Amino acid sequence: MNHTASDIPVLLEAVGVSKRFGITQALDDVTVSFVAGEIHALMGENGAGKSTLGKVISGLHRQDSGVVRLRVPGEAEMRALEPGSIEDAFSAGVRIVHQELAQCPNLSVAENLGLHDLPRSRLGLVDFRTLEERAAALVHRLDPSIDVRAPLGSLAPGRRQICQIAASLDDRSATGGSAPRVIVFDEPTSSLSIAETDRLLEIARELARGGLTIIYVSHRMGEIFAVCDRVTVLRDGKYVATSRVKEIDEPTLVEQMIGRRLSTPTGRLPSLAGEDGPHAKPGEVMLKVESLNSPGRLSQIDLEVREREIVGIGGLVGAGRSELLDAIFGLDGACTGRVRVGGVEIPRGQPRASIEAGMGYVPEDRRLQGLFFLLGVGENLIVPFMSRLSSWLGVRRLSGERSLVEEKFGEFRVKAAGPASLPGELSGGNQQKVLIARWMGKQTRVLLLDEPTRGIDIGTKAEVYKLVRAAADAGTAVLLVSSEMPELLALSDRILVMNDGRLAGELRGDQMTQTNILTLATSRNGAAAAAG
Repeated sequence: MNHTASDIPVLLEAVGVSKRFGITQALDDVTVSFVAGEIHALMGENGAGKSTLGKVISGLHRQDSGVVRLRVPGEAEMRALEPGSIEDAFSAGVRIVHQELAQCPNLSVAENLGLHDLPRSRLGLVDFRTLEERAAALVHRLDPSIDVRAPLGSLAPGRRQICQIAASLDDRSATGGSAPRVIVFDEPTSSLSIAETDRLLEIARELARGGLTIIYVSHRMGEIFAVCDRVTVLRDGKYVATSRVKEIDEPTLVEQMIGRRLSTPTGRLPSLAGEDGPHAKPGEVMLKVESLNSPGRLSQIDLEVREREIVGIGGLVGAGRSELLDAIFGLDGACTGRVRVGGVEIPRGQPRASIEAGMGYVPEDRRLQGLFFLLGVGENLIVPFMSRLSSWLGVRRLSGERSLVEEKFGEFRVKAAGPASLPGELSGGNQQKVLIARWMGKQTRVLLLDEPTRGIDIGTKAEVYKLVRAAADAGTAVLLVSSEMPELLALSDRILVMNDGRLAGELRGDQMTQTNILTLATSRNGAAAAAG
């Protein structure tokens, strides 16, 4: 199938590209092509494979099968890029601008741009004058007001992103490189303000008008319709469709991203309480959040979660879902507003106070944020509560610790050689069960869950679902973030949808459908869509 604009030769194509990460098939026989001077969007739900495809094209990931080919001036046949070779992709003119600003904030703008090739004097010292001249030649093409001698960390996020784009324009001619011809923008505006986003979109237009091909990975509908020429939709790692942006509308794109009739709600899990019908009735307000703000992250968040209630948080990458849970738990020191548990206000920026008030938090990344890999599984289970299990002199009561660990091992069916086993010896699913088991208990009144089933198998997912529902039925107020639509719909009693750090709307009952979630999450005017 020809997915290209018929009147312009193909500049770059990915043919039959597949990529697997463990049990996850990120890309499955994807074929898509790009033409010169266009802004071509890659869209899809979280996990659809759009960022993975961008990284395969730029050489950051080595595909398992398939080929990426680029048309080289003066050559009759398109050239196949070496799989997984950043150097080969770069020398051919392919660049990538990452979502995360992987830079050195303490160094100057010029030093950041020149780290790959520092100019030297005859004595072997860094030639800072030449370094700054090179950087200025790149940066000032996009923003003449940026001082290349200033520390990068002193710049606003939008200007730091501009510097990253400027770095992608470096042809490295001194080291045999070539001018950029294709630039992959991977969620470039996820952390930018409206004004910064507008400037970045204008830069993208300018680069495309200059003949560059921009592959624009994004989930933001407004940006797609504002600057892109064509859009390719991926779903579950598979190619769905390529369309001219002028010939498609938002509802059609949403339907392509989801892949099924959108009016049918997904089935929900029955309550495990059994006495009050399919779902136990929510009780008193247990978690109350008022006017929660965090610069560049959250804006005016107000929400409530009641006893025996699971409130889902929907939205896409960069919407502020994880940032919201961090702020509620006290991990965001810049956050303002009020958080109350059981009517008692919790001081901001104090996770310990949140724990003492009965709040538990299962973060998105269990390896970096959740588990202590140098401690045994048993200690991981009880580490937040060791002070409660110790005497007033701070002496650990080992018998009480062992009893609690054994109880949790049995209840949560953790498969490990014993409490002394290190988390690294367990499967991902059992690691996740350890983290969930840590916070589920009589002491937890509010449970924050961020992607609780990420990276675990179907069987373990089912166990986790039952545990979460059982915790809610026992009286816990649960706030759940999940990128998996069926999971979010199945577990949630109601759903709040985030869009650009704000709550775009609330969905209840029959309103809880994939189309309504995605419409609020991607709409250029989420609040208005919610009201409608």
